[in-house]
This record gives sequence, C-alpha cells and structure tokens, in this order.
Amino acid sequence: MVKGCIPMKAGRQIKHPSIALCVDRSQGYGSTVLRGVAKYVETYGPWALFIDMRFSGDYAQNWLRQWKGDGILAYVEDARLARTLRNSSIPTVEMFGHRYDLGLPQVCPDNEGIGKLAAHHLLERKFRHFTFCGYSGRPFSGLRQKGFVETLEKAGFPCAVHLVPRHAGVLKQWHSMQQLLVPWLVELPKPNGIMACSDRHAQRVLDACRRANISVPEEIAVIGSGNDEELCRLSNPPLTSVTYDIERAGFEAAQLLHQLLEGKKHETLPQILIPPNGIVTRKSTDITAIDDQFVASTVRHIREHACNGLTVNEILSEFRISRSAFYGKFEKAMGRSPHDEILRVKLERARNLLTQTDLAIERIAEMSGFDNTEYLYVVFKRSLGMTPRQHRLQHGKRLK
Repeated sequence: MVKGCIPMKAGRQIKHPSIALCVDRSQGYGSTVLRGVAKYVETYGPWALFIDMRFSGDYAQNWLRQWKGDGILAYVEDARLARTLRNSSIPTVEMFGHRYDLGLPQVCPDNEGIGKLAAHHLLERKFRHFTFCGYSGRPFSGLRQKGFVETLEKAGFPCAVHLVPRHAGVLKQWHSMQQLLVPWLVELPKPNGIMACSDRHAQRVLDACRRANISVPEEIAVIGSGNDEELCRLSNPPLTSVTYDIERAGFEAAQLLHQLLEGKKHETLPQILIPPNGIVTRKSTDITAIDDQFVASTVRHIREHACNGLTVNEILSEFRISRSAFYGKFEKAMGRSPHDEILRVKLERARNLLTQTDLAIERIAEMSGFDNTEYLYVVFKRSLGMTPRQHRLQHGKRLK
C-alpha cells in the first residue's frame, strides 16, 4: 500500500455522479475492463459518463484542465498526469496497473503473481532453460519479470532476461524489432521456455521464431499474459497465456470510486490486486521439453502436416530413418509413439474446430485429417469419453 491522502469531495451525496471513463478500447484489456464498469453502473448507477475510448495514459487530453466532474476511472501511466490528478479535488481510480508508484487508488492485475504462474506452467513442462522477454523501463513488465525469475530461482533454475524498448507497433518499428529478436533467439540454449511480458510482445517473439526457423513449442515455448483471445488465436502457433479477471477489475474499480465519492475514509491508498486465475494452454507451450533435436524436427513436421493425412511411412521417407530407430528415439523423448502423436494433433484440431466454429462435424473430420466421421467418433469416445457432438455442447461457444 502507498501511504497518503486521497483527494475527495468529502461528504457530498451525489445522486447521479458525473464520471470520466478513460481507457484505450483498442487494447483487449481496455475493452474488457469497460464491461466490468458497465456491470457495476447497471447495478448501482445511473452515472453520467464522459467516455474517452482512445485514452493513451499521458497528459495529452486538454479536457482535464477544465473538467468539473465528480470522479475519474482511467488508465494512467504518466507521472505528470498522476500528479495533476492527486492535486485536484476529483477522486480518481487507476485501473491498469502499468506502474504502482502513481500515488492513486488502484485496482489492477497482480503482476508478480502473473509471473509466478507463468513460471510454474513452464516448470511443469520440464524445461531447464528459461528466459523472460519484456520491455525496458516499464514497471508492469519489471514486476512480471520479478515474479517469473524469483519462482525459477527458488526451483533451482537460472533465468535469462532480454529487454527491448516498448514501441507503438508501426510497421517500420515492427520490422526493425523483429530483426533484432531473430539473432537473440537463435543463440538461446534449447529447449527454452520464454515468458513474454504481454500477449502482444509474445506474438512478436513467435513471429521472430518463424523468421529464424525455430520450432515452437519443440525448441522454444512461449507464454504471454492477459489472454487477449483474438490476438492469442491469431498468433502462429496459437499463444498460451496467463488469464486474470479483467472484468472484475473494472467492476471493483467502479465500486471503489463510488466509495470515495461517498466519503469513505482510507488510512492508506487502496491498491486492490486482481490475482491471475489460470492459464489458457494453446499450442505455443503444448509440449514437454525435447532435448533430441531430431525428434523436435519430426514433431514439428507432424504438427504441420498431420491434418493433411500424414502417415508414419511418409515421415520415415522424409527423414531417412528406419522404423525401429525412429520409434525408439521418438518414444524415449516423447513418451508416446509417432502414430499416437499424429492422432493427438488431429484430435486437438478437431476439438478446436468444434468449440470455435459452427462447421458440420463431417467437415471438421475432413479438415482434421480423419478418413471419415465414424473414425472421428471412435477417437473422441476413446480419448475423451464423449462424442464430438457432446464435446461441442459442453465446451463450444455460442456463435452469432
């Protein structure tokens, strides 16, 4: 907790408070936190809202100098803006937590906890080499790094750290950053488990791996944080991410602001940290670390071609190895046969299509590399204890 006074209009009873809601909706976090605020206002409002959907976190908005509202919910990253808000009489709650030294009430993610959970995820996958990849000079990245590195050190593993400047993501900067990431990734000891400070940065790491012809997750596994679903699913391969309840952060931020408006006293500045609530595992970490580079190459080949009808005989021909030698090496490294790995990849593809699309099951069987729908049903029943239709009913999203 940060000690200090909380500016407020003490004792005012405001029937319909006028609130400025300042977030960057173009980011997945901003869009989701808005839903939490909306849920609170729907229940305990109404509020009169001024909504700035493209607020960048700095002091570029001139409206603040003249605005005479009752409270502010905002993304604040700039120290000058934080100082202006502290010196005003307007109660403010910061909702993003990109830094904790603003002297403002906050409801935001537990960044150290996010790093710790990511470390445990990669440890469970038997990695022995680890790297944190984040932004220099960004407190939220530093806290996630701290949680990640300290957890690994307690488990007896050192962790490399690679920091780059944060940039706006314009095309010219994108290409220059990718060119810098490639040689660094090539030199990393492998297999390596990498935590990126955000989903957006993890996607850059995955793209750099593709440019460097590095197999993901066989040589490098990557985990992000925030579970920005569209970004994670569009990554190649789809990105594993630490998830936390962003909607809850918006709800509790609105609740805290309401308390401040009603004059509730706090001995210290409130800082409510929303803990991570799990990990959504996707292909970028869906592996046990493989030390054998030959097996890693064949696993990558299987992941890329299994759904196109790949057979073990085709692998033997491609990699020029005998069946007995291949099975021996593969089962030693993976704990299952090449045939089982082909079937596992096809099954995972079918599961994703069932839950993420409204395609007919016959079409899903074809796209997943199964010879016919009947065989898909047999594999599902044997592996998951249910039919594809039952799986869709249990796990599928409501599609518009």
